[in-house]
Amino acid sequence: MGRFGDWLLLLLAAGFSVWWLLRRFDRWLHEPPGKRLRRLAQHGGVVPDEAVALLQENGFEVLSGKHRIPLGVAVDDGPVQTTRLYFDYLVCKEDKYYLVKLERARQPMDWTASGLRERLLAYALLFPDCEGIIVADPKDKLVRTVRFQVEDDEE
Repeated sequence: MGRFGDWLLLLLAAGFSVWWLLRRFDRWLHEPPGKRLRRLAQHGGVVPDEAVALLQENGFEVLSGKHRIPLGVAVDDGPVQTTRLYFDYLVCKEDKYYLVKLERARQPMDWTASGLRERLLAYALLFPDCEGIIVADPKDKLVRTVRFQVEDDEE
């Protein structure tokens, strides 16, 4: 009789685990777009400066600033090495989210398609709910929007 009780407990635990996993999956599947971005917006403070003023002058609402995304990189079977990906602000305009990178003199932006791909594509892939990436240059008072789209390779 003790074995039957053990199996019953095991089946109940497995059933509960499957139910919990299905419920989490369903919640993830139906979560509204941008929820990850809204959570991110709550974690970063905004320090008013000339970049924030430039973004606000162009109609953007600055939600948060100075974000660091930790990444791990492993080569072959080697140890995981840590690195980070930074972006300056998360902004919103007309209910659409944008990541902001500031243009800096020591790392000028290469405005060719391949230069933009090398520098900004990782952000577009990490945050697919974003409408685009804003590149702001407070020194020259320029705000540009970069968007990526996958094109069909039909030749």
